[in-house]
Amino acid sequence: MNIAVFSDKFSGTLSAIEVLNIVQSKFLDSNINADFFSVTDGGQESTEIFKSHNFQTHESFEALNCDNSLSVVESLNINGSVFFESAKLIGVDSENESMSINTGCLLEAVQKTEVLGTGGSKTIDFGIGLLSKLGMEFISNGETIVNPVPKDFSYIDQIKATNFKSNLENRILSDTNISLLGENSAFDVFGPQKGLSEKDIEKHKLEAERLITLIDKELILGLNPTEINSGAAGGLTFALNQILGCEIENGAKYFLKETNLINQLGNYDIGIFCEGKFDESSLEGKIIGELLKNFKGRRYFLGGQYTAKNEGIFTSYFQCGPEGVSDPKSSLEIATNGLIKEIQKY
Repeated sequence: MNIAVFSDKFSGTLSAIEVLNIVQSKFLDSNINADFFSVTDGGQESTEIFKSHNFQTHESFEALNCDNSLSVVESLNINGSVFFESAKLIGVDSENESMSINTGCLLEAVQKTEVLGTGGSKTIDFGIGLLSKLGMEFISNGETIVNPVPKDFSYIDQIKATNFKSNLENRILSDTNISLLGENSAFDVFGPQKGLSEKDIEKHKLEAERLITLIDKELILGLNPTEINSGAAGGLTFALNQILGCEIENGAKYFLKETNLINQLGNYDIGIFCEGKFDESSLEGKIIGELLKNFKGRRYFLGGQYTAKNEGIFTSYFQCGPEGVSDPKSSLEIATNGLIKEIQKY
């Protein structure tokens, strides 16, 4: 009986590697052999996860993050391509409210790298900050707003692209196929995680739609914010793909291919899939959902909480529950003990 354990991060509580260390320790205590894989779709912690698969640092450099604080970040060499994780500069660990930050800090990193991982962001500016750094002007009453953030959006009444430069050629990894606007938009799904109330979300969607209309009037690109893959990283993928012309692809598929993990899945009879919260969005292009599409053996969920409507995805579920937030290590150990008892039946 061959067992594989796959773990994404448990956002805000445990890293993917910490999860695997806890599960591996409990398995060793019970004499259960397994292979352990940290996994990512290019979002938060993807740098560390790629390094756990023996990819090496390409360059370390200093850059200002979205809080205007200096960060030391690194790019990686992924089979000859330079990769950077955008969450290193616009991640959910930002100390400021999402309405007060933007993506402008990514410019240098984007210019230095070839593959950009998105996801795990605190930003919701759908790339306006980055577009501003590239020369697009966002104007209110005749005055250009320098470094526009979402709380400024309602004041913008004109957009000019006279000095706008859109010569990026990056490959963009999307961690979700959710669209920026439309039904079940990125703001509806991820807005609450970024501190937005229901009222904030509705207002922000209207402002986003209005600004996209202004941008399209200036550039005449036929922009479509309801396209799939346009909602990752607060809509950053929308700007990178539809306005800047970058190629966009599924981050989970990229990870599985570059690590060759996709070709190893058939070696296992049992798969244990670890995630902090498994909900409908987990099946919308994220790494655990992509693994499940390709795994043919018995499948167990081990994680913080399972809230997806379809209860037939896994053979059994082992959840940390509410205690997982206050005491993630102990609650995961308890859930793992339950999983071990299930495995030992076979």
